[in-house]
This record gives sequence, structure tokens and C-alpha cells, in this order.
Amino acid sequence: MSKKPKKRKSDNKLKSITLVATLIVLFLTLGYFFYKKSTANTFNESQKYQVKGVDVSHHNPILDWAEVKRQNIHFTYIKATEGITHDDRNYPYNYKLAKENNIKTGSYHFYNFGISGREQAKHFIRVAECQSGDLIPAIDIEHSPANPYSKDPIFVKSVVKELKVMENEMYEYYGVHPIIYTNTDCYKLYINNSFPNNPIWISSLNKEPSDDIKNWIIWQFTHTGELDGIVGDLDLNYFRHPFDELQKLQLP
Repeated sequence: MSKKPKKRKSDNKLKSITLVATLIVLFLTLGYFFYKKSTANTFNESQKYQVKGVDVSHHNPILDWAEVKRQNIHFTYIKATEGITHDDRNYPYNYKLAKENNIKTGSYHFYNFGISGREQAKHFIRVAECQSGDLIPAIDIEHSPANPYSKDPIFVKSVVKELKVMENEMYEYYGVHPIIYTNTDCYKLYINNSFPNNPIWISSLNKEPSDDIKNWIIWQFTHTGELDGIVGDLDLNYFRHPFDELQKLQLP
């Protein structure tokens, strides 16, 4: 007789744990749902920014660019290279299809810290199309497993030094200063006051860039964007100026 209460107590404890676990999962699911609803993950109807763009790499599937065009997307940047050896596997297909659908197209390079800027520039120039009429090329500077974060002044100085080498090599080859893509943290560490002639493409999730970001012309506002008929999350962008100004970003 003495064992039965213990069993009931054990059963009740198990039920309580199961109930608590279920409630936690439910609250997390609801929290994520309302978070997604509260964040800007699609283009709005604001009159302030009318020129819309997407950027893609091998992390995205090859897009249905005809569908992208139908949704009034005006421009795209497509990853071409990274470091000195990596070619983006989807670049040739995305580049060709975007151009065929008359979307203004640019190519970008993911910059690796601690590697020769000159060699990275040569790699990009060798692989990227960058034809006349394309958008000027872009360099992507952000932290990643390959690009560790550090405030060490010597480390930061070395990152900026090689980035300046790469930027100059591209300027000499293309005759224009490349756009620099970055986020607010990396802008403060590596870009601010070091690249006064470069247009800035700033990643500032759900927060409009301030004028503290000098020369910004493109705002990437989400990494989890949605377009009808397109599978998977997308990076969505606004061009700061009217459409006519986008023409000025074209290669001669």
C-alpha cells in the first residue's frame, strides 16, 4: 500500500514537467511569430524609398528572376567571389538570369581579413563580369568565422590597410570607387574616415541609417525578406535616391 502514493506522486511530477515544457514551446513559438510580424521583412508602400533591390549569394537558391522583375525589383547585387580562391557557385546563373530580365545588376566580393588586398582584387577582377552598364562593383566587409572581431589597434589597422589596397586596385581597373557594404559596427571600426570617396551600402536591420553613416546610398533593412513566389529568405534593400540617380552607379 505504501508504494501507490509514490507512484501517483511520480506520475503527477511527470505530467507537470510535460505541461511546463509544452507551455515553453508554445510561448517560444508565439514569440517568434509575433517577432516576425513586428519586423520589417518585406517592402512597404512608403513614398520615401521607391527603388528596391535584393542581394544574393550561394546561401540563396538560384532565383526566379522573371518573378523578381514582376515584383518591381529594380536592382540586385550578386556575390561573385570571396578571398583569393572562392568563386560563388551560383554567380554565373544568377548574373545571367538577372541581366536577361533587365534588372540592374552589380557584382560583389566578400573581403577576407588577413589576406592580401591586391590578390583579392585580382581574384574578383578575374571572375566578376562587371560589364558596361552594370552597377559599380561592391566590397563586403563584415565579421564572420573567417573574419574575427577584434578592437586591437594593430589588427584593425592591418584590416584597413589591405582593404585600401584592394579598393585602390579596383579603382585603377574600373575607373570608379567601389561601393562598400558593411554594418554599423564594422563601419565604425574599419570604414569611417578611411574611405571618404566610396558610396556606402549599409546593413541596419529595421532601423533607418542616420547621417552619421557618411555617403550611404543603399540600405539593407532585413536578412529575412519575403517576396511572393520566391522560396527562402532574402536580403532586401532600398536605394536612397530616385531611380534616375541609380543610372549614375552604372559602369561606363
